[in-house]
Amino acid sequence: MTAEPPHKTQSINGIQYLRGIAALMVVFYHSRSYFGEVPEWTRFGARGVDIFFVISGFIMAYSTQHIGNDMSAAKASMSFFVKRVIRVVPLYWIALLWTSAAFWINWLAASHAPGDLAAHLNPILTSIAKDFAFIPHPSIDDEEDGELFPILIPGWTLNYEMYFYLIFALCLLFRQHSLLLASGILVALVVVGKLYYFQDELGRFYTSSILLEFVFGMMLFHVYAKTTELALSRTTLALFGAVGFLLLNSGSQVNDKLVLAVAATIIAWVFIHAFRGVHNGPLKILGDASYSIYLFHMAAFGIARVIIKYLGFGANGYANIVTIIMIQVAVAVSVGIVVYYVVEKPLLTMLRKRLERVSVPTH
Repeated sequence: MTAEPPHKTQSINGIQYLRGIAALMVVFYHSRSYFGEVPEWTRFGARGVDIFFVISGFIMAYSTQHIGNDMSAAKASMSFFVKRVIRVVPLYWIALLWTSAAFWINWLAASHAPGDLAAHLNPILTSIAKDFAFIPHPSIDDEEDGELFPILIPGWTLNYEMYFYLIFALCLLFRQHSLLLASGILVALVVVGKLYYFQDELGRFYTSSILLEFVFGMMLFHVYAKTTELALSRTTLALFGAVGFLLLNSGSQVNDKLVLAVAATIIAWVFIHAFRGVHNGPLKILGDASYSIYLFHMAAFGIARVIIKYLGFGANGYANIVTIIMIQVAVAVSVGIVVYYVVEKPLLTMLRKRLERVSVPTH
């Protein structure tokens, strides 16, 4: 690999801030588990995932608009994929190890000699090993029967992300046609899934209509490129934002991924324009730490629930319910921010420096 291309893409404030808000939506959604069965309307927070996927499609298109200008197509493709692996995989593996530690410790404790390891390997450990390889499998949790969830439940979205990155990286081999080709492949996969109802779980997973959200994210990049200098009033943006959130809510009711993709795209477009040139410290921190918040919020709930129990809040009454949710969200965000500054950011800095040393040829 060679040095970085001369064109550098800058972080878009609105997209970064929306990442943080999407993470908060997911945290709120999962905080419902404290109360057992809850009203259907509270599923709205799950739509943070749909926003994440649209953002992902946008960022992949935006960040690779100049890639390969000074390198071969093969090197550009490899450079992109390696950078995505560095960005996503290490922290996810740390979160997986944290979540699955008890299973590995029990396995090692039951094996008194290296030769016993294979004998004590069980289907649960095999499933967890698949999580590290981003291979979907039925959940090992009986309460999630029928779902293709890793042991770290939010990781199911990363299985889709890595799938998208692989397709996108291969399409980069075709240079200026990469976005069109990637979009075509994803749409074709969804069409195949609609025309041929796969009986096996993997077939349904890899042809899910959720892939359309990546396509809409790439389409958003084209809209963004053509409307960068467009001046819109706050009233206009507010109206578009309201339409986006209304569509997000209606799409959530029926789980229509096409409607959700359109809604998330409108919301992302509004955020891009609404926060152009606007710098907000708390939202920036929230956006920067969004990945850590997303991966570690369920583990943070354990801490939050100790606090809730200590304070003696009951799971009934409007005031108690609101307070319990606020405590869980506050702890999850705080833990995520700490993980970002203590683990994620230093880890990324180290890995990127090593990649640069490998990328820059020595003389």
